[in-house]
Order: sequence, then C-alpha cells, then structure tokens
Amino acid sequence: MIKHIGIKVGLGCIAALLIVFQALILFVAEPKDYYLIYDWIFYAVNYLIIIALFFLFASKRRYLVAIQILIVIVFLVMNTTYLYYKGDENIVVSHSQHQQHEVILKESKKMKDETVSLKRRGVIFGKKVTTLTGSSRYKAIEKDRYQIEWVSGDIAILTYQTNVQGALKQSIFSFRASDYSSYYYVIVSLTGKWVEKDHSQNYLMSNNGELIYAKEGHLYYYSQDDIEQQGVFSIIVTGDQHRPSFTVVLNADSELDKNAIVKKGGTITVSPISLDQSKGKVFEKQ
Repeated sequence: MIKHIGIKVGLGCIAALLIVFQALILFVAEPKDYYLIYDWIFYAVNYLIIIALFFLFASKRRYLVAIQILIVIVFLVMNTTYLYYKGDENIVVSHSQHQQHEVILKESKKMKDETVSLKRRGVIFGKKVTTLTGSSRYKAIEKDRYQIEWVSGDIAILTYQTNVQGALKQSIFSFRASDYSSYYYVIVSLTGKWVEKDHSQNYLMSNNGELIYAKEGHLYYYSQDDIEQQGVFSIIVTGDQHRPSFTVVLNADSELDKNAIVKKGGTITVSPISLDQSKGKVFEKQ
C-alpha cells in the first residue's frame, strides 16, 4: 500500500489519464476508422493501468490482498491472451525513394480481421484508407506474397495474393497533388500510341476506351469492361489466361492538353500484375 499522498495522487492521475486514453481509442478513434498502428501499445497501457490500480487500492488486510492479487492475475492473463491473439500482427511500412510518402499495411496474424492500409496520423495512429480483398482468409504479408512498387516517387502499386489458388489483385495509392478541378477518365487521357522506351517493339494504343497491347510479338485486345480506374492517375487492366493483366499509371511528367489527353513526350508506367519482382516499364507518348 502506498502511504505517501503525493505519490498516490500522482499515480492516480497517471492511471486516470491512461484510462481516458484507452477510452478515446475504443469509443472515439476506432468508430471513425482511426487505429493504433501497433496494437501492442494498447495492451501495454492495460498492463500499466492494472499495476497502477493494484498499488492504489492495495489493502492492509491479508485476505483482501490475496483477493486483489488474484483479481490482478486474472486481468493480466486476460490482457496477455488478447495481446497474443490481437496484438500479434505484421506491419509493413514502405517509403518512397526520398522518404516523402509512405504506405502502411497492418495484418493480423491470428485473427480473421481484414488487412488494412493506413495513412499516418501523428506518431502512433493511422487513418484507414482501404482493406485488402480476401485478407481475412489469406494472409499475404505473413506468407510474403505481396509487392510494393513506387512510380514517379508519389504513387505506390501494391500487388498481393488473395487466396491459396494464387489469384492476384492490385491497389493503387496516390500521393500526387492534382491541379484538376474535375474528375477525368485516364483511359481517355491515354488516347494515342505509346512506345516502350527500352523495347520499341512493345507498345500500347488507346482509342475510344479500348486498348491494344503489343508485347514481345503478341497483340492483346481489351475492352472497356476490362478496365477499371483507380484514383486520378491510374487504371487497372484485367486480362485472363490468354491476356496479361497490368496497371497503367500516368507519370508526373505527363501533361494534359485542353481535351484532357496526354501531350506528346509524356510518359506512363505499365506494371504487370505479378509477384515475380519485375518492375514496371516506361512508355512514351508518340
């Protein structure tokens, strides 16, 4: 039992602040999709609260002390169990080349929670941006079946596996400032012919919302139904067993004319939806 009144008051204030902190996380932050980046912090605070309350209210009577110790042990075991299951997680923090931007992925190892991407808010919190498809059942980070590629230093392409059959999906995270006052369609901006810088026999042609992709001597055709826009600067093109799937990102040097079509000399990055560590190729507008 603590007899010094100053220590007791100080310990009580600390315990109260920690309890308020936990309450704000549970009842204010999480309902608004703000989460601790590292969940172990929550359970570490619980340990501090349990220990602080024990010393604050410790009794002089032996039988009460025994009961209090038993209660503390129960709470410690409960907290440790939650820490083991919910606090055991994989955190991925990927930075752009000059450390200006970051993508944070948070995956629970043991729980069937969906993996989320977070945008950092402060030091220890993150705002949920999106969830990864299939991540409640298949843990892509745990199995090292994911890949992050940065394009132009301000757009990240996340490729990840969604099930045991090997299906892949991509998500695009853009940190590029946009000067455009209204939404526009990337597929329209791509109108024209684009040639790969390193291999001129490979090219991409866009017209009326459809794509022709020439790669290594083969031609692949895609309709509007195969194309999904993500954000302002990118599209995902979904193929099949006979056609490759890939993502097209407008690079930072692509300028639009008055019709929202990329001017000659602008570039795009074409990234395959694959986990074979192959990087995207740069194509130039002709």
